[in-house]
Amino acid sequence: MTENKSADFAKIERDANPAPDSHNEGQPIRREEDERGLQRSKFFTDCSKQHSESLRCIEDNYEQKDVCQPFFDAYKACRREENQRRLEENKRRIAAAGGSDFCVIQ
Repeated sequence: MTENKSADFAKIERDANPAPDSHNEGQPIRREEDERGLQRSKFFTDCSKQHSESLRCIEDNYEQKDVCQPFFDAYKACRREENQRRLEENKRRIAAAGGSDFCVIQ
């Protein structure tokens, strides 16, 4: 019974941490820390400053959300720009790998 559990655990680890030449190359390998040794965040964005400012504003002005609209707009604009940069980077990577300039997700 213990051998089966060990074999199952080894298979799960192997599937989660594939060899470098497999299809998941470059994907995270079940790490709780990034390359700098800091804890990974589920919500990672380059717009953390705008995010913090908008949250601070809404905490200070919870009864008057319209006062915070410039902070919300700045955050939305930052996220749009960030998303556009990521799309362009993905497109560049696909082209560099010899793929087409679009990706179909099914």
